[in-house]
Amino acid sequence: MKYLLAFSILVAPLFVSAAPSGNCDGTPKEAVVELPSPIDDWGQILCTPYGHILSAKEGWLWTNPGGHSPVMIPSQMVRSEPKQLGNDSYFTEINLVALKGKEAEESIALFETGFDKSESPPRAYSLQVVSVSGKTLGFRFFDFGNSAWGMWCNKECKPSSRFMLLDMSKRPNQ
Repeated sequence: MKYLLAFSILVAPLFVSAAPSGNCDGTPKEAVVELPSPIDDWGQILCTPYGHILSAKEGWLWTNPGGHSPVMIPSQMVRSEPKQLGNDSYFTEINLVALKGKEAEESIALFETGFDKSESPPRAYSLQVVSVSGKTLGFRFFDFGNSAWGMWCNKECKPSSRFMLLDMSKRPNQ
């Protein structure tokens, strides 16, 4: 019995569905509820009273450096006073593109502004999310293996908007 319990604790998470979390009853069929790879390794879609959000997957932490303020990407896309729209606010598009060549190099160089240059360059991605409201947000993600970073890139990418994506089950750089 204890082996069955140990097996289910260790192996069951490998079979967990990529379905969104929270109360998603009534989510329209046109809502995007699955994330593309590799962001599905780090993040998930949560159904909240304020609409769907893209946030850290269980076991991961998305936070601003130097603080413990969680980072999330809301479908409602308002600066203040979000309304309780529930599943009426959702993503209609989530597009992730691997950056290559000069575009990747320039994104990585901008991301590393004020940081030491990485020993090996991360894989760089461009993420664009579109809300049912028609609003769009842009990001860059940088995959270092056991950790990743994100950076807000609406009209332009700003290194001051960087945030960390940490796998809390592993030590960084291990």
